Amino acid sequence: MSVSTKKRASLGVLARSVAIVVLTLAVCIAAEAQSTTDGAIGGTITDPSGAAVADASVTATNNATGLMFQATTDSTGYYRVSKLQPASYTVKIEANGFAAYTVEQAVVQVGTVTEISAKLNVASAAATVEVNAELPVINTASQDFAPVVDQTQIGNLPINGGRWSDFALLTPGAVNDANGFGLLSFRGMSTLLNNNTVDGADNNQAFFSEERGRTRAGYSSAKAAVQEFQVNTSNYSSEYGRAAGAVVNTVTKSGGNDFHGEGYFYDRNNDWGATNPFTTLTTQNPDGSFSARPYKPTDVRYIY
Repeated sequence: MSVSTKKRASLGVLARSVAIVVLTLAVCIAAEAQSTTDGAIGGTITDPSGAAVADASVTATNNATGLMFQATTDSTGYYRVSKLQPASYTVKIEANGFAAYTVEQAVVQVGTVTEISAKLNVASAAATVEVNAELPVINTASQDFAPVVDQTQIGNLPINGGRWSDFALLTPGAVNDANGFGLLSFRGMSTLLNNNTVDGADNNQAFFSEERGRTRAGYSSAKAAVQEFQVNTSNYSSEYGRAAGAVVNTVTKSGGNDFHGEGYFYDRNNDWGATNPFTTLTTQNPDGSFSARPYKPTDVRYIY
């Protein structure tokens, strides 16, 4: 083979490699999928006859911050507003010749797509359709089983020790392990085969293959700082990975335009509790015999 032929072959391989890289990047950018830290709003816009409405303008406004996100429907009437922080949004849909359609309480949850499909009416004098009730979040777009533990559950349900990740036990198929450490097993898989993230960052204990701080500290993030978390137990997509059990994605609170906060003091002291008669300590008496007496272990925790 001549030198020129070898050069042409090398250039051909290089061109194909560059084309594959560019195509891969283009597909990744166009995917606009929700991630472990955000969600999305999507749906299909049609007219009264059921025909798709193209080029309709969709605006999603964060009710807490006022931040606006926009999208336009394609030729099939479909749209998706991606990269939305979990929160409540006001969604307004407008198209030439049609009355505006507004949803004031659209809830976006981490890792999910909130579907808002609308049938626009023909425009008349000052005609606007408004939906004021909060829309339920129902997953009809994917086959994964990934319930979300939201702020209502985290803020109102009692939890022993303030360990917010224990709320994952509300998920069907989740149980505590039998050794008393509090690790969680999903679908009967090992407690060491789960993956945990907080705001997209790794939250796994590297050496012990468990949630960071799980058996050695109450938690790594305060309960008051957690907005919500998603528990992917089965059929989740390859974007998560790193787990044969469950993937737990946690999002912390980010605040809004109104000043607010939370103050708390958690005092867990054994002096406030009763002695458990079933907890005994066997000690040796002066005469050499042994006897069991009630014993209350020392347990003092102060959390601010």
